[in-house]
Amino acid sequence: MIQKLFFSFLLSFLFFPLFAQSPKRGIAYGYHSQADMAALKPGISWWYNWSPEPDADLRANYESLGVEFVPMAWGKINDNEVQDFINKIKPGAKYLLAFNEPNFTDGARLTPQEAVNAWVNIEKIAAAKNLEIISASPAYNGPNNYGGISDPVVWHNQFFQLCPNCKVDYIAFHTYDASAGSVIGVTGNLKRFNRPLWITEFANRVIQTADEKTSFMKQILTSYENDPDIFRYSWFSGRVDPTWTDMLEGQLLSSTSGVLKPIGTEYINVPYTTKKMNVPGRVTANKHYRRKGTGLQATTDSGTGQNVCFINNGDWNEFMLNVADAGTYNLTFRVASPVLAGKFDILVNDVVVKADETFPPTGDWQTFTNKVVNEVFLPKGEVYLKIKFKSNDFNFNFIDFAVANLGLKDNELEKDSFTIYPNPVKTQATLHIKSSTTEPLSIKVIDMKGTICFSSTDYFTNEDIKIGDKLPKGVYIVNASYGKIKKSIKIIKN
Repeated sequence: MIQKLFFSFLLSFLFFPLFAQSPKRGIAYGYHSQADMAALKPGISWWYNWSPEPDADLRANYESLGVEFVPMAWGKINDNEVQDFINKIKPGAKYLLAFNEPNFTDGARLTPQEAVNAWVNIEKIAAAKNLEIISASPAYNGPNNYGGISDPVVWHNQFFQLCPNCKVDYIAFHTYDASAGSVIGVTGNLKRFNRPLWITEFANRVIQTADEKTSFMKQILTSYENDPDIFRYSWFSGRVDPTWTDMLEGQLLSSTSGVLKPIGTEYINVPYTTKKMNVPGRVTANKHYRRKGTGLQATTDSGTGQNVCFINNGDWNEFMLNVADAGTYNLTFRVASPVLAGKFDILVNDVVVKADETFPPTGDWQTFTNKVVNEVFLPKGEVYLKIKFKSNDFNFNFIDFAVANLGLKDNELEKDSFTIYPNPVKTQATLHIKSSTTEPLSIKVIDMKGTICFSSTDYFTNEDIKIGDKLPKGVYIVNASYGKIKKSIKIIKN
């Protein structure tokens, strides 16, 4: 019974819609219409417009568009502006982009020292909304620069020398080099900071035919999609000033709202799934789709050719899976550690499903052992599995996925499950009641004094219901009834 309840709990929050967009691919563009976003949506997963909130035409219903908006602090945020900036950030934000082209005279105009001085407010904003921080985005330029720095590597080097403990989770920069090979090459220069990269603007400033511009773009996309150090990237842009003759053929959108140019159609359709691996089966560690830290080295273990190495606490590897059937799987990790015990978490679609999995030292870097983790639920289709490392100095070679035999049929597992995730709740939670029939649902949330804090009859079973933001901090009982069935569950809002 405990097993059954546990897996029913997992079912609701892991049954996300199938992914159809590259999780890396986005666009740097403002002035979107809803039709523009609908046209781009099949191929992009995120966008930004150099401001803290979406464009006016999208602001009211941006969450329903299915493309993540990422807020940006374009330039320095003064002390008296911090709270207003925080208030503009919409629910669901995960990241904060910082300082646009600080080494340009028409950019944010911040030397590394000036950026460090302003970083305290960036961290305040991020802390208030629990956001990860993307660095400032300098770019290569010529003598017309701000602060005497024309190289983004030099700019970042000075920033981190001045503030080695500044919170920076990802490294950003812009590149407008003329050829695809050059763009890919200069991108590699930014890998020295041992953080995943966001290329928040890339294109070229060359007068070319539409076919030449498209070929340039597709070469870069193919490289970025297959490079695990690239966390995200965004093409510049949807539309440009008509006087920018060197970029006209790179516009993804035509002058008609919601209509893609041929290069726009190519942008959303460049494949991103070359690293996808089938489950059940073996997932080799050296085929990760994205990563923070880690490296690869030759191994003779199990015929994989390379294992993941140089692992430090806080590093992670993310894998793109094609799961044949939703269900519970047993995972066998192939790992080695010469001296220290190994520890890691497992995340499915960015939700922690197993924490602090450990294994003892094996005595040598290439003395591998099996670490079995049972009963991990995976939804069907495209799934992102992340291994977050929580110890130093171990090697990781592969994961074998096998269907777990729990003695429970799928229909028994799913029938009439009642879940809220996450629980405890931080800001938002999703309530889901799985039922064989979709029917009207009555919900009442009662605090420990017996006061009804929320009540509604507007929802249905088999629906994801957002409930966390409706409650202040405290302990509650959620009562739900539909048909002849009544259910209750306790939740905690921190």
